[in-house]
Amino acid sequence: MFGGRLGIPLVSGGKHPGGVTAGPPIVTIYSLTTCGWCAKAKGFFRERGINPFVIEYDMASPELQAKISAELREHGARGFPFVKIGAHVVPGYAPEDYERLLKAG
Repeated sequence: MFGGRLGIPLVSGGKHPGGVTAGPPIVTIYSLTTCGWCAKAKGFFRERGINPFVIEYDMASPELQAKISAELREHGARGFPFVKIGAHVVPGYAPEDYERLLKAG
């Protein structure tokens, strides 16, 4: 189970560790199954050997969609993808920001 603020189950990706360990930060992507930019974001991380936790908004329950929508509004995001790298948020497809945050660890 995903241990973030939303308390949502893992939809795809690898195991979510019980604690923080050395290595790349945990990556979570809120996505739409029909979104080309979302596919590019997922590919960006997978090409670097990072298996992100992906939550497909359009496949989620109405309750989960409401929680995700609230989190997007809280961060001023207006669409997908919505990427969380560790404790940092990157709205949209922004590979330079992803790379910078991955390097910062």
